Amino acid sequence: MSNDAPRLEYPLLWAMGRPRAEQREPARSKVSLARATDDLLYELQLLGATAVIISCNVEPLKQFPGYPDQYEAPIDPGVAVYLTLNGVSYLFACDDFDAVQGNMRDLGQLLREKRMLSQLHASATIEREFAGYKTATIPMEGPPRRKPWWKVLYVSPDAPLVVIEAAYKGLAKTVHSDVAQAGSDVAMAELNRAVEEARLTRL
Repeated sequence: MSNDAPRLEYPLLWAMGRPRAEQREPARSKVSLARATDDLLYELQLLGATAVIISCNVEPLKQFPGYPDQYEAPIDPGVAVYLTLNGVSYLFACDDFDAVQGNMRDLGQLLREKRMLSQLHASATIEREFAGYKTATIPMEGPPRRKPWWKVLYVSPDAPLVVIEAAYKGLAKTVHSDVAQAGSDVAMAELNRAVEEARLTRL
């Protein structure tokens, strides 16, 4: 891949105007999301792709490009891959399957097929194979990652509302700029956003 490391962006950066699947099939592959991502990254490396961005609605690991073994399946399982090859920008996206790992796996296999086809047939160049995937929009920076409400409040996702409210009140004393010396408006805004999301889930 070149010197620039691939970026895993969360949440999903789906290209504006790109159609979405009307119905989704069950994911055929039993491969984990971590393995599907590794395979996709390997294919991108073999292609010599640069400026790689892989995005989906699963929060990636912080220490290296990859995803955790355990995660909450998102409502939107789509995956989008942005890359540059020989100075041309491309977008590959898939939401045909009902699981993120199925869409990640499908994109890895698609890139593998196109790479192998270009090696087997002189007329099937990578440029020709990728022609339908050109894009003019490459996201420079993804939206800021937001922690799930239960992580902000330090409670479990199934915590009752009384526990959520108690956690909110306790944390507010430590992050509110008018009360705590080390508090900040940004931290309080995140706490308020988290408790509002939590309350909505309990309606």
